Amino acid sequence: LEQALTTPTLRVRRTAARLLAASALALSVGCGGASVSVPPMLPVPLVDRIPLSMGYHLSEELLGYVHQESLEDSGDWTIEFGSAQTTMFANLLGGMFESAVPVAGPAAAGQAVDAVLLPSIEEVQFSTPDQTRSDYFEVWVRYRMRLHGRDGALVAEWPLTAYGKANARNYGMNSREPALQAAALAAMRDAMAFFTVQFRTVPSVQAWLDAELGAQTDARTGGASP
Repeated sequence: LEQALTTPTLRVRRTAARLLAASALALSVGCGGASVSVPPMLPVPLVDRIPLSMGYHLSEELLGYVHQESLEDSGDWTIEFGSAQTTMFANLLGGMFESAVPVAGPAAAGQAVDAVLLPSIEEVQFSTPDQTRSDYFEVWVRYRMRLHGRDGALVAEWPLTAYGKANARNYGMNSREPALQAAALAAMRDAMAFFTVQFRTVPSVQAWLDAELGAQTDARTGGASP
């Protein structure tokens, strides 16, 4: 009789404890806001390098980019992206091209580069578990890429949208900041992966690559036809 009374009581207590923990997690990720900086933990892509030299110019606006947003009932949220951009583009372009160097501006005249890339962030959005009624923080980042030739003229321009998410349950009770930071970092890594795939498929970039690589071939062969 004692066991029959005790077992249901234990089950009720365990269920109540699980519900309390879930409620506490929801409160911890949905209230109070957070302020995070994207860490420069970004890989070098393992791809066949394009035999060209790429310059890149990171504007002060990009290097200082911060997304700030106030959510009703959830406080103030801040994601600082700027500090990760130098590592991101140094690793990205260094892995994709024979060489990659920072330059002072879009005009590559007098610089030992074949082109200059000017990236910028156009928009950032994010969502919290409380908003989506899920366990995930999600981050979207939309870049604008501009490629300039040796003379500084615009060769190509295209958008790049990246996405990252992180499960708040993987980061314990105080998960707002680490989970949001992980989602933002995942978005940066997604941007790098997408760029490596997308770059050669942009029509104006394809035309530029054909011209540059064709000129290299002509220089080696003296312009002789095969």
